[in-house]
Amino acid sequence: MRIVITPEETADRSTPTRSADPVMGSRDERRRAQLELLRTLLHRELRGRYRDSVLGSAWTLLQPLAMTGVYYFLFSFLYPNNSIPNYALFILTALIIWNFFSNCITLGTPAITGSADIVRKVWFRRELLPMAVVLSQAITTGILLTAVVVVDVIVSPAALKTVILVPILFLLLATLCFGIACILATANVFFRDVTHLVNVVLLPLFFLTPVFYSLDNFPKQPPHWVIDVLRYGNPVTPYIESIRATAIEGTLPGISLMLYCLIVGPAVAVVGVWILRRKDDKFAVEL
Repeated sequence: MRIVITPEETADRSTPTRSADPVMGSRDERRRAQLELLRTLLHRELRGRYRDSVLGSAWTLLQPLAMTGVYYFLFSFLYPNNSIPNYALFILTALIIWNFFSNCITLGTPAITGSADIVRKVWFRRELLPMAVVLSQAITTGILLTAVVVVDVIVSPAALKTVILVPILFLLLATLCFGIACILATANVFFRDVTHLVNVVLLPLFFLTPVFYSLDNFPKQPPHWVIDVLRYGNPVTPYIESIRATAIEGTLPGISLMLYCLIVGPAVAVVGVWILRRKDDKFAVEL
C-alpha cells in the first residue's frame, strides 16, 4: 500500500483545503490500497477490543446471556403474565441485534476523533474508520447470531423455511449502522458532546425497543399511532421484529417492515457517506 502525505496536509492548518487523492498508481492500485488500509483498521478493532482479556471474544456472548437470564427471570417468574412462546430465545435474539446496533453507534461515533493522528497526517477515505467499527462488530455478532439462529430453528422447525432471510436482514441492518455511524462520527468532529449525547439517548431508546416485550402484546393495547411511532420511529425496531419473525416464528415480516429494512438501511448509508465526504476536508483542522 502506497499512501503519501500531500503538501496540503503539511500546510498551515488554518487554511484547510481538500487534497487530491495521494495514493499513487492506477485506479485498481488505489482501490487495493484502500482495501489494505480497511483490513488494517479492522484488524486493529478486532485485536484491540479484547487485548489482555482472559475470555477474549467470549464476552460478546456472556453479556446478552446474562441479560437474557435477568429478563427471563423477571418476566417469566416475577411477572408471569407472559404469553410469548420461546421467550428466552425471543429475548436473546433481540438482545444480540440491539447490542450490535448499540456497539456500532457508541464505538462508531468517536471513530474519527479517536484516530486523529492518522487523519491529520495521511489522506484516505475517512469512511473507512466507521466502516471498520461496523465490520468488526458484524463479524463477532454474526458468529453469535448464527449459533442462536441454529437453536431457534431446532426449537421452532417452522422457521427453517424463512431463516434464509436472516443474513440478508442483518446485512441491511449493518448498512443502517454504518450510515448512522458516519453521520455521528462527522458531527462528533465538530461537536464533541455528540459522544455523550449518544450515551444518554441509547439508554431510554433501549427500553422503547421491543427487546423483552412485543409491540403487539401489551396488557392494555395503546392507540395504533403510538405503536407505529414505536415501531418506525426507532431505527432498530423493524430489524428486530423482522429477524424474530424469520428466525423464531417462521413467518415473513409484513410488507411495511420489509420495505423499511430494504430502503432505510441503504438510504441512510448513502446519506451518511455523502455527509462525511462533504465535511472531511475540515477534519484535520478541527482535530
